[in-house]
Order: sequence, then structure tokens, then C-alpha cells
Amino acid sequence: MPARRSAEGRPRLAARSCVDVLRQTGRVARSPAQLARRIAVTAAGVAILAVGVVLLIAPGPGVLVVALGFFVLGLEYEWANRYFERARRAGVELAERAVARPASTVLSVLGCLAIVAAGIVWALVDSLPGSSWWTGGSVIAGGVIALATIVVSVLHARSRPASHNGTKSGTESDTVSSSRTPR
Repeated sequence: MPARRSAEGRPRLAARSCVDVLRQTGRVARSPAQLARRIAVTAAGVAILAVGVVLLIAPGPGVLVVALGFFVLGLEYEWANRYFERARRAGVELAERAVARPASTVLSVLGCLAIVAAGIVWALVDSLPGSSWWTGGSVIAGGVIALATIVVSVLHARSRPASHNGTKSGTESDTVSSSRTPR
């Protein structure tokens, strides 16, 4: 079968469009509903990620919100799953460091309570810039979320065996004998 020619006499390219090729490789949504879902997930993930970046500087659980943003984006994008794992590990590490010693736990709890108190003041004192219940409420919510994270971290650290908490559970001979396999 001879190649079809355009009005100018040039041969036409194959009838498949770029979108058809991308659909076959899985890079384009196959239906309008899937495309709408991808757009919604992307918009929500980027918005959550932006709030998380702001909370890295402002008072609040920035690392947790960044991890949540990458989790949402990970519903549609594989690269976001890798970043989610990094952010999750960073959050766990920060939480474990916050409760590693009693003094750091007390300071972390006091810091969270100070954030909640600042939110209350920000909500009640009209002369402060940006003072409103929305602003104060968001600061209060950040402090409460951080406090809840510390409580969960403390409970998690206490429920783990002593060998996982960075403390030695016994003597060196206990460690050597427990690592041997039975004969």
C-alpha cells in the first residue's frame, strides 16, 4: 500500500499521535477521570508540601507535613515515594533525638507548650500583626501536633527493647553468647 500524501505532496506520518504513544508508555492518564485524579492529587500534594516548607521555618511540625506532602504526591509519582521515605526517616530521627534524654524531652515538651501559648496570645491580642483566631489556631494546632508527636515518640521509645534505644542491655559476654547460633 503506497504511503498517503498530504496536499503538498509530502508523505504523511503515522496516524498515531504523541498522546497515543505516551498512553502506551503509561505517562498520560488513560481517561478523563484518571487525569482529573492526577491533577487533584498533584495540586493537593504541592499545596501540602508548600505548607510543610513554610513550617520548617515557622513553628510547627514541618518535617511531618513535608512527609505528608510527598506521601500524597507518591500516590501518582514514583519519585515522590523516594522523597517520602527520606522525609519519614528524618522525622523519625528527629523524634527519637527529641526523646533520647530526659532533658531533651522536657525541653521539647516545654517548647511545644510555648508554641501553644504563643498561639493563644496571637489569637487573643488584637494589637499583634496578623492577629486572628485563624492565625492563632494554626499556631496552636502546630504546637499540639508537635506535642502529640513527642508523646508518640516517648511511648515508642519506651516500648522498644533497651538494645534498640542506644543503651547496652548487658555485658559484652551476653552480646557474644546471644549472637551464636545453637548447634
